[in-house]
Amino acid sequence: MRTMLLIAALMPLPALADYSCNFNQECYESETCAASDFTVEVRNGEDKLVTDYGTFPILAKRDERDILTVFVHSEGAVYLLSAGPRAARFTAHITDGPQSITYLGTCEKVG
Repeated sequence: MRTMLLIAALMPLPALADYSCNFNQECYESETCAASDFTVEVRNGEDKLVTDYGTFPILAKRDERDILTVFVHSEGAVYLLSAGPRAARFTAHITDGPQSITYLGTCEKVG
């Protein structure tokens, strides 16, 4: 029994997948949405969220079979990424104003 427990403890854990997200619509506050080419990467191995505007440490993450939720805080803003099998949303809540931007698109697992 001890040998089985030792073997189980030494086995590597499955690696969490990284994600690549592409957002083709940007909605600023209550204005009409416009075309966008905004990208986001979730690097699970590094616990980082990489955007066109910078790289930020992930504070909280839920990565399950059909659900990805990532929460990030940076100087002056809070970011939330929610993704499912068919759609993704990325919101930036900027403390100056306050103001918000919502991006509409998709995310897919990579690697």
